[in-house]
Amino acid sequence: MEENNAKKRLCEMKPTIYIFVDWFWPAYKAGGPVQSLINLCAVLENTERIHIITSAYDLNEKVVLKGVKVNQWNVVKLPGSGKRVNVWYNKGAWKHSSCIAVNGPGIFYFNGIFSFNFFLKPLIRKSWLGGKRQILICPRGMLQTGALSVKPLKKRIFLNVLKISRLVKNVHWHATNEEEEKDIKREFGNNARTIIAPNIPKTPVLQWSYTKKEINKLRLVYISLITEKKGLLEVLDVMTRTNYGISLDIYGPVKDRHYWEKCRKKLNQIREKATYKGDLNPAQVQNTFEKYDASILLTKGENFGHALYESFSAARPVMTSFFTPWTELDQNKAGWNVDISSPGQIIFKLNEISKMNGEEFAPYCEGAIRRASDYYNNLEAPKKYRNLFSMGE
Repeated sequence: MEENNAKKRLCEMKPTIYIFVDWFWPAYKAGGPVQSLINLCAVLENTERIHIITSAYDLNEKVVLKGVKVNQWNVVKLPGSGKRVNVWYNKGAWKHSSCIAVNGPGIFYFNGIFSFNFFLKPLIRKSWLGGKRQILICPRGMLQTGALSVKPLKKRIFLNVLKISRLVKNVHWHATNEEEEKDIKREFGNNARTIIAPNIPKTPVLQWSYTKKEINKLRLVYISLITEKKGLLEVLDVMTRTNYGISLDIYGPVKDRHYWEKCRKKLNQIREKATYKGDLNPAQVQNTFEKYDASILLTKGENFGHALYESFSAARPVMTSFFTPWTELDQNKAGWNVDISSPGQIIFKLNEISKMNGEEFAPYCEGAIRRASDYYNNLEAPKKYRNLFSMGE
């Protein structure tokens, strides 16, 4: 009894962590950022400190998330860990002070930066909310050169406003790896205060299997958001010129409808080779990867890439760009890094892979699961995230 009271007093002494994010569970269509945040919460000891402020909708949806109470605090059970966090699902116009304790210390943690309601607006208003407010910002790969090349003018204006306004002068930055730390310092100067804490993914599958790879055939799968950054159009363009033993199934919610129309037109040209299957619940992703020989994601930039990791974690090799942390794939027989500006190279590589038999392909399944396991076993996530949030204490 006394031990429980002591833990409660310790929790009460620590500042509340307010996490601002556009989408959160049970929303799932935004993909990796939602999964990252679920896993981040799961590794923290005192989840009652966590208060998440998010939208009452899923990505591109107009219907309120099922089972949530809007504009008030909900106690939400996290999938996987079973831990509980406090979540405010916002609907309509609102003031941040309505769901944030006006007095007392607190940490504001921003999950992403290109958001008006869940980054810029609360960042501007934090000065009059009272109390001690420490600011932590995680760009989630949004500052990568490749990511900034998508809608570059709009993003450059946004970043320039941040710098000129000095809104991020005294903040701390959460980088998920050394490359993201370099991106932060490139944009906001070498004096930007950063701490590295890695993305926390799912556990690799315990009982994995080899794919039934056939000669002159290659069953590919794309599982990701459908948006320009993820490069689906480039994948479809490549598919028009590969041999007919190569097929592609596509899973993922449509984030950019204008971009999807371009993809859909290309899909209509190669119906016999590529099929759109709709979106997937996160719990289905690893099992879906296992049904294919390999995955493909010609992304323009990832700070982590949950879709890439989950393919490895299901013992399926990946073809992807060099704009991810997952490099040297061919050398480690975990997949293939390709130059996305060279479609000819990609087509040649895919045709080459399709010629492999099951015995030749097996080492790539082994390399993929080994890559995921090595990453997961060396995380030290709880320690690093305790350090991250102690910055504001």
